[in-house]
Amino acid sequence: MVQALLWSALWIGCHSESNEDAINITPDRQAYVGVHVVDVASPEMGVLEHMTIVVKDGIILEIGSADQVKIDAYAEVIDVQGKWAIPGLIDMHAHATVLPVDSQLVVIEKYDEAASFEALKTLLAFGVTTIRNPAAPTLDAVKLKTLVEHDSIVGPTIYTTGFALNRTKAFFGPFVAPATEEEIREEVRHQIQAGVDFIKVYASLKPAQISIAIDEAHKQDKKVIGHLQNTSWTEASALGIDFITHAAPWHKTYLPTAIQPSYKPTFLGRLTWLEQVNYADQPIQEMLASMVEHQVSVDPTLIAFHTKFWGDDEYYTATENLKLAPDLVTSIWKQTTFTDHWSQDDFARAKEQWNKLTQLTKLMHDNGILITAGSDFPNPWVIPGLSVHQEMQLMVDAGIAPIEVIKIASLNGAIALDIAQQTGSISVGKEADILFLNSNPLENIEHSQDILFILNNGNQYFPTELNKHMTNFLEKN
Repeated sequence: MVQALLWSALWIGCHSESNEDAINITPDRQAYVGVHVVDVASPEMGVLEHMTIVVKDGIILEIGSADQVKIDAYAEVIDVQGKWAIPGLIDMHAHATVLPVDSQLVVIEKYDEAASFEALKTLLAFGVTTIRNPAAPTLDAVKLKTLVEHDSIVGPTIYTTGFALNRTKAFFGPFVAPATEEEIREEVRHQIQAGVDFIKVYASLKPAQISIAIDEAHKQDKKVIGHLQNTSWTEASALGIDFITHAAPWHKTYLPTAIQPSYKPTFLGRLTWLEQVNYADQPIQEMLASMVEHQVSVDPTLIAFHTKFWGDDEYYTATENLKLAPDLVTSIWKQTTFTDHWSQDDFARAKEQWNKLTQLTKLMHDNGILITAGSDFPNPWVIPGLSVHQEMQLMVDAGIAPIEVIKIASLNGAIALDIAQQTGSISVGKEADILFLNSNPLENIEHSQDILFILNNGNQYFPTELNKHMTNFLEKN
């Protein structure tokens, strides 16, 4: 009832024709009138004030001021005077195929439909209109993607990988472990034939194995995303990897020579890496240059690290916002996290190094590396949708301007996914993927969470229609 009243308040029936002439006309487009559009597509970027956005059949038909756009009787007019519009957000790291665990907390490689469907709706409730699903059981991943494509379920557009290629099967995720060159090539071909959009290579693979996977994927015109550890980012860039995920390489190559023999890339070891690495040294500078040269994009997933470094803080572990996540997911978080064995001293060390971690994201951005936004849901305390906004806040805190961060969370993702002609900005001819806000996000990036409604391919959604707990969230914020 509240949403119906709100929508009737937004809708105004002002047309150039008389009511008598228009009475038998069924609108075939929507005109959103008076909105301030955050423009991330033009070279100068900025705000287009008091714009009218006309949408027809899910596509942006016109954008212009009141004297530029003629509104006729075929338009349903929605008054959004003084509101703000940013492009639909792109979460480049959302494991939307939610996997349960067994009694030993080992991941079961069969997705839970109810939790997955709920997560997709919550992602959309926060204005996420496109996701990349990086690692999932192959057939389940393609099935979920197809369900959204066919409008069988509500959610963001999905681009997906299948099982992540690793040297061993691990207990904490969907992995496959092809051993020989032919097995790697066969697995890549199998996943592509099944309908995946990308191939994922994982941490324990060595350069020679990653090279094989990249070669086979590129032969099939598919890109490769890497969660890397045994292979350095410098090596992977030279091998032709397309995407790298997470905030730091954690590879011993980037540490002082004396530290390298004793370094172990565990979660605690990563604190040592941060304490010892010097971004001005040659190894990091060579890494940055290689990534720029080979046009590698990175989604840092800062929020997935912040929730670990602050894993002892009730801000994450006891917040009312946990209700926004599927019950299955929160029940797993309460049983195990990656840092639940840490001492208070460990958490204190982590927090001391936080700014050092975010400095690398800022450094990559400043060097011209294409940074995108990813959450790594369902890592512990990473809430679908909300976490993308938290990621944006962490990037602003790192020193990146709000409008640049909005571009990172929208157009940059579209560029990386090769879909910038379809989405990623509020531009004529693109899909109407738009997040309407009550407040100015350039003044305060937290205002990106002050959501009025969302357009996903032109379809209108109110957050509370998609997740009932959004009512309390929006009232609090």
